[in-house]
Amino acid sequence: MPNFQIAIEEPDEIIPRLGKKEHWKQGRSAYELSTSWMQAKGFPPSVRAVLDQADDWQDAKLLEGFFERETELPARGKPSQTDLLALVRLKDGNAILGIEGKVDEPFGELADDWLKGKPDENADEPPEATAARQRSRQNRHERLKALCGILEIDPADSGGFYYQLFHRTCASIYEAKRFECKRAIVLVHSFATIPEAPLKPACFEDFSAFATKVGMPVIRPGTISTSKTCAGIELRLGWVSDKPSS
Repeated sequence: MPNFQIAIEEPDEIIPRLGKKEHWKQGRSAYELSTSWMQAKGFPPSVRAVLDQADDWQDAKLLEGFFERETELPARGKPSQTDLLALVRLKDGNAILGIEGKVDEPFGELADDWLKGKPDENADEPPEATAARQRSRQNRHERLKALCGILEIDPADSGGFYYQLFHRTCASIYEAKRFECKRAIVLVHSFATIPEAPLKPACFEDFSAFATKVGMPVIRPGTISTSKTCAGIELRLGWVSDKPSS
């Protein structure tokens, strides 16, 4: 079924769609990301500087932006909710840009912890509750296996990396296929409130470890990886360091 979108005129119009409403305040990711992009009326300069490092992304044009974009994933479970999904025009066709806003919040749970789901209850719980929890765990294993398959890595060796990075990355791949694009980039747009040009902003090491694991190393902030073809999509990863709003 097609998705219907509603255009917004002010950043705070995305509040009803936020997964965590507490992120809507100055200095938090949802506020900073939407404010930065809407004030720029296109790519913020920090994002443009990173995109231009890839020859095929130079002079990219922003066509549409979808805040809090939900993308269905394989196996049963919740969709991935990308902070900002952008449809971009390149010299040789359209592409997808998935943006994850960050300040200092972590990337959720490690994959190993996410796979465990809810802890076992006491021995007196109803059998149907036990069965439901077992089904949930099975679904989680199936989903992670599918995501790892798309990224061409071994699911048995993925537990020490953050699950959010797996599903956000694959969401951009799925959206690229849906929009019949051949390229995609997943960027972390960081607004860490630490000194100028930080060598290691909050969460960067976690992201860098994941990027290396999937074969697209991002060695330092403000850079973009080389490309890797995943499920027919030429994919890159990158990190943008920016200043929070004043």
